[in-house]
Amino acid sequence: MSNYPLALAIAVLPESILAGIAAICAVLALLRPRQRPDLFRWVACIGLAGAIAAAGFALYGMRTNSDGVGLVVWGGGLSVDRFSMFITIAACSFALITCLLSDTYLRVNPRRAGAFFVLVLLATAATSALASEHEMVTFFVAFETLVVCLTAIPALVKTDHRVAEASLKYVLESGLASATLLYGLAILYGVTGSTDLGAVAGALGRAPAPAALGVALVVLALTFGLGIFPLRQWMTRTAEATHATVAGFVVTIGVTAGAVGVVRVGVGGLGGAVRPWTGLATAVVAIALTYIALLALREQRVSRLIAIVAGGQAAMLLLAALGFAGAQAGTPAAGTIALLFAIVIFGLATLAAFAFLAMFQTAGIGDTREEFHGLAHRSPPSALLFAIGLVTLVGVPPLAGFIARVLIVDSAIQAGYGWLAVVALAAMVVLAVPVIRLVGAMYGDAGGEVPFTVTATPRLARMTAAFCCLGGFYLAVLTQPLLTAARAGAGSLH
Repeated sequence: MSNYPLALAIAVLPESILAGIAAICAVLALLRPRQRPDLFRWVACIGLAGAIAAAGFALYGMRTNSDGVGLVVWGGGLSVDRFSMFITIAACSFALITCLLSDTYLRVNPRRAGAFFVLVLLATAATSALASEHEMVTFFVAFETLVVCLTAIPALVKTDHRVAEASLKYVLESGLASATLLYGLAILYGVTGSTDLGAVAGALGRAPAPAALGVALVVLALTFGLGIFPLRQWMTRTAEATHATVAGFVVTIGVTAGAVGVVRVGVGGLGGAVRPWTGLATAVVAIALTYIALLALREQRVSRLIAIVAGGQAAMLLLAALGFAGAQAGTPAAGTIALLFAIVIFGLATLAAFAFLAMFQTAGIGDTREEFHGLAHRSPPSALLFAIGLVTLVGVPPLAGFIARVLIVDSAIQAGYGWLAVVALAAMVVLAVPVIRLVGAMYGDAGGEVPFTVTATPRLARMTAAFCCLGGFYLAVLTQPLLTAARAGAGSLH
């Protein structure tokens, strides 16, 4: 585009809309503290819809760019391409779904509705910004903004000691991850003399040991966002301690941002020539999948089980990031295509599982597996949809989650990680066992349990949750259009 100021304005328009609407919600919360929570929700929904439209407009403007890159400014501090716009649309869609599901949470915590939606919008904007970064300083700023938002969202509920404990431990873990990331980036800057992540590969020959240390610290820090070994405890604690709707958003946007960070640092920045990152990431995937599978077998709490399964999906996303072989040939990497496809499936399935868990919580159902026994006999529609969300998340065929895993495993084999693909398949089979056991318990003997209904949850939230659950079916049918979109998004990561 010949008009540079206009191109820059369009490039940053989604993040600008999200930040502007967040500011409006903050001002409304300060000036009208007793305002109805619904006002903040619908203002946030309008802002998210506007950001999705702005990202779509930017994608339309890039339709003639063969490399998929629309604008690169500030030394790579802002790189607007099809990948970043794909992630922006996905993250905004997850946030929009969360807003539509938030009725039951707002009833529990109505006085802090304004703060909740401000943080949701800012976390979404930070994820979008993270997808546009090639430069160390702006990457760290975007990562820290996201961490602060995800720390504050659960902490809004101040009357529950479990939430306070989970938030405090999240602060400690996020502080460790942030420090690790900062030290890693500082070492890489000292070795390369540049804040460009792409300059690391050329510096390995000059100072291999310091460069390898810096890369290792950065990769380990990003495992925090993904919620996998070694920094994975925040995910299960958040799922157990906070309202299920809030937990669904925190887990979904956290894992999405973690995967985006890995792609920007590992695929778009370091590349396949930097063996320390691929070697360490391979070990992390193997350990994480094995540990998560074994952990799930003995888990009795449904909320924690959902979070553990989500952690398994996060490890699969890291495996997909490793499968970027073929990008050097001028075509999108099979692994990054699978990763973008899987992010959409993962987000919808996670939000759906937590949304129905929130409905059950509102109806008085507990969090242990025993309390879900015979659920299908007491409320057949909700049990069926909840089961669909769970099996989609864990990747049971023939739903879309299974297709995503097949694509990831295939890309790993193509990239030369056949043994790791075998580990992933075995771990996914083991991980499916407790989920199938839970579904079997729901369809077991009804016993003497009293029937219940989910009508205490407003109709809009129930319809949104059902839409997300059925995504496992309709995205399996509409695989090709989503794959086309994912291929276009990965096209800028040559």
